[in-house]
Amino acid sequence: MGIHVARFKAGDTEQWGWVRQEELLPIPGQYASLAEFLGEGAVRAREVAASGKGEAIPLSQVELLSPVTAPCNIVCQGQNYRSHMLEVGQDPDAKNFNQFFRKASSALTSARGDIIKPSRTGMLDYEIELGLIIGRPITGPVQVTRERLHEFIAGIVICNDVSARDLQLSEGQWYKAKSFRTFCPVGPYVYLLDPEDSAKLMNLQLVLSVNNEVRQDSNTGEMIFPPEATLTELSGVMDLFPGDLLLTGTPRGVAAGHNATKSPKWVRNLVTRFLSAQELTQLVLKMQARNTAYLKAGDVVRASIFSPDGAIHLGTQENRVASP
Repeated sequence: MGIHVARFKAGDTEQWGWVRQEELLPIPGQYASLAEFLGEGAVRAREVAASGKGEAIPLSQVELLSPVTAPCNIVCQGQNYRSHMLEVGQDPDAKNFNQFFRKASSALTSARGDIIKPSRTGMLDYEIELGLIIGRPITGPVQVTRERLHEFIAGIVICNDVSARDLQLSEGQWYKAKSFRTFCPVGPYVYLLDPEDSAKLMNLQLVLSVNNEVRQDSNTGEMIFPPEATLTELSGVMDLFPGDLLLTGTPRGVAAGHNATKSPKWVRNLVTRFLSAQELTQLVLKMQARNTAYLKAGDVVRASIFSPDGAIHLGTQENRVASP
């Protein structure tokens, strides 16, 4: 079975620790980046977990940091859950390609950090996602199977793909809409995978709430393109390195789909046929302006990912939405 680790700050010192219930056992060594930690640090983490010896620090006495460090590649999958495609009016059975986009690593923030709502956006959305941390260089095409996932993925983590929907819709720029600083809360814990954990990745529960109202509650088994297929395809496109992050998509329940009026398919087809792309965008923006589910300053977003058997629990994010 794998182990849970966290990057934290105690006093002026940043370090890593093995998570044991409500405390941390520091892992020897200083690591300037996640990539550095995934080498010697991951080995030492397993040694600490095996011995269980060390001076424990209560979690309440440390500042938890984002375990993923910049600079790094953040690659995201779009519309990769069946339920999410259905809520935005798409047919998951008709999807025949894996959609990728990027997110700036300067968007990284901790599982306790504020999400800063830009003054220019009125449609701030959340997306709970399972994050895969790359564990080895991938510099050419590879064939990844589920049984071999642990050879390429060092660990898993909670991510929130925060998005400015109005910018995404009006300008068509996903990168800008998803890359504002603080738009990628990560953590609090990384679960370092062991070989037998690979099968569990497709049976993890994702739960996100806003002000204690559950908005998203789904299972990774809904993924259209699973991690092994995604890594196989990406390896033929780009280089990936230890410490890079792959966000695997979000399930239903995002604000953009909340309280949305679903028109019959024939109505949507007529609208698409007779309206220009610009007119269609303006119509969607007008309809979404009445949506009250988008995040506002003062809202608290909580997100958790865990296995039904309790063996894997990536902790709970708790991020407050704040004004600039």
